[in-house]
Amino acid sequence: MKMLMLAGLMSLGQLVQGVASPASRSLNSSILSYYPSPAPNGDGVLVVPGGGYQAVSLDYEGAQAQAWLNERGYHVWVLNYTVASTAPAPIYPVPQNQAAEAVNQIRALDSVKKLGIWGFSAGGHLSATTVTNPDVERNLDFAILAYPVITMDPSFTHSGSRTNLIGENPSIELQSSLSGENRVTNSTPPVFLFHTANDAAVPVKNSLVFAEALAKHGRKFSILILPDGPHGIALALDDPARTWTAELERFLKNLV
Repeated sequence: MKMLMLAGLMSLGQLVQGVASPASRSLNSSILSYYPSPAPNGDGVLVVPGGGYQAVSLDYEGAQAQAWLNERGYHVWVLNYTVASTAPAPIYPVPQNQAAEAVNQIRALDSVKKLGIWGFSAGGHLSATTVTNPDVERNLDFAILAYPVITMDPSFTHSGSRTNLIGENPSIELQSSLSGENRVTNSTPPVFLFHTANDAAVPVKNSLVFAEALAKHGRKFSILILPDGPHGIALALDDPARTWTAELERFLKNLV
């Protein structure tokens, strides 16, 4: 696979040591990988795999989404963001800055018409905080959030993701500001949400509160909740009862 090589590259260690404002630092090819489609449709997606902010599921969620998108003409970038296994926890705000920088770098290439972000689980949280970032959302046309961690509210978040990102005793202000349901505005781009009702790791309430916030602000969204399925099923391509790609394709085709 072809990797994106960018000017002004910076090592992951340098990026972790000092967090600056988005768009002020470049991400190297170990963090941001590029997979062009052989038959491009003109659009692109930044894929953000999950892993509880402890690891990054590049070889499962990342690779599966990348291949599926490439087959449909999307250029794909995969973000191998900082997690608690590569830097001391709590890791905030490094992943948020990396995601913002990735979006801005991709847009600077001027190689796609529409750009979306697709996150799974904790990567869904990172994607939700990115698509609701006022400095970044203008560069995104849509988001796909698969069984996402949305909130940092300890009553229904994923505790491991929360601890790795903001620690065991964050301030109420930080907890609230990183809860996606509190970040939606009247300019949030369209969102596709997928979850299973009995997800034992990330409660389905995460997707529901985000959908409610989108509805409150009159934003476009689609939500698919299946009655049964474990956490982390990716696209469930080998499971006809649980695969959700048909509804995702409908969402993507209806984007304007």
